[in-house]
Amino acid sequence: MRTARIGTVAFLVEDEAHSIEQNVERGCEYIRKGSSQGCDLLLLPEMFRTINVPGKEMDAEEMPGETATKLAEAARANHINVVANWYVREEGRVYNQTTIFNREGEIAGWYRKIQPTAGEARTVTPGSEFPVFDLDFGRVAVMVCLDIYFPEIPRIYAHKGVELLLWPTVTLGPTQEGLRAQLISRAIDNCIYIAESNMANHPPYSPFSGRYRPGTARIVDFNGEIVASTGRLEGIACADIDFSQRRLTSYCILKREPDHFREDLEGITRLNLYAHAYAELAKTQQRDADYFNTINDNK
Repeated sequence: MRTARIGTVAFLVEDEAHSIEQNVERGCEYIRKGSSQGCDLLLLPEMFRTINVPGKEMDAEEMPGETATKLAEAARANHINVVANWYVREEGRVYNQTTIFNREGEIAGWYRKIQPTAGEARTVTPGSEFPVFDLDFGRVAVMVCLDIYFPEIPRIYAHKGVELLLWPTVTLGPTQEGLRAQLISRAIDNCIYIAESNMANHPPYSPFSGRYRPGTARIVDFNGEIVASTGRLEGIACADIDFSQRRLTSYCILKREPDHFREDLEGITRLNLYAHAYAELAKTQQRDADYFNTINDNK
């Protein structure tokens, strides 16, 4: 067996304004709590550093800066892998970056959001790489928020051997029900575990009173089952995952019985055909000029 306890956070957002210092300290407190619950990895949500900080929601920090230093210290002190997302600045460019810290507090690498929202694209430079990270329990990767609308991203990761896909987001209600369906579909389609981290209001999510952050940190297994969830409350969802478990299905690929889904799927996926079709479609793609021109200006 090759097991790990994965923890993912529904990050508490107060009704009153936050400060960057408050958010970073709250993130470190979740790290301490995750470690006390035996987690091998803790995932924080998108933009955790600047959420609900008036006038600074898009504030970007040089790397390695104070945020990275504090998270590295928390990871090392609590002997836990930490995955955290915030805006960073490098050579005058801003990225929506998720940084991975190992148990020693070292930066194992980072992922930069490939599909920024139209609002982000005015200031955020998109990433263009699909990095994978071999941690001490298995191979992980990251997609961020809007990335989930692009099924190519988790499919590429699956073909790179990723076992756990981490999805920090800052989703608002009521779209969370559609995103739940997407999350489950991405897990099933690619025979992969996915962990989601999001924001939660306090008191809990209640659209009728204007509190529209649905929380719902959760972990979905490769069969689409939700194996851990915070519901609508803030906190940490934890699941013990056996990454050596054979990922079987009931003869849906029709290659053998039972199907060994991940390797069978990889073996029959027609990558060359799909790549050719995408290349042909790109020639006639109706590209949104405002979006792509802004992205190109940021490169």
